[in-house]
Amino acid sequence: MKKLILFFLCLSTLSLISCSKSDSEYPKTVNIKYEITTTRNTEATITRTVNNDIQTEIVESLPYSFTYAQEKVEKGTYLKLTFLESGQYEAGQNGSSWTDYEATLNILVDEELVKSETFPVIEFESKVELVEYTFE
Repeated sequence: MKKLILFFLCLSTLSLISCSKSDSEYPKTVNIKYEITTTRNTEATITRTVNNDIQTEIVESLPYSFTYAQEKVEKGTYLKLTFLESGQYEAGQNGSSWTDYEATLNILVDEELVKSETFPVIEFESKVELVEYTFE
């Protein structure tokens, strides 16, 4: 009886291990989506990275979205999305036309949010903000 219970226990353990392994097999094909939303419309310099492929563009109007459809990835594939405020604002006797705002950077894989960061964008404190994700 003990041997029979032990046999079924081992069989169920092997079944669970094989199921979880199939979920993380590489290479796999996925959709990668980069998104940026802000609480105000502005211009920004945006950089998308997939491993060593780096694409930079100046976007004149936000929100922003870009999708890599059916991208083949390996374990360790590195994703990064960067944001740098680059709008032009007037400074006059009545002050600046600038208003502080928030920005959110998202990385989605097959419509699942895998990385997100929200941060304030404050006048004279412009810096590169980023989110990163590595397939494991």
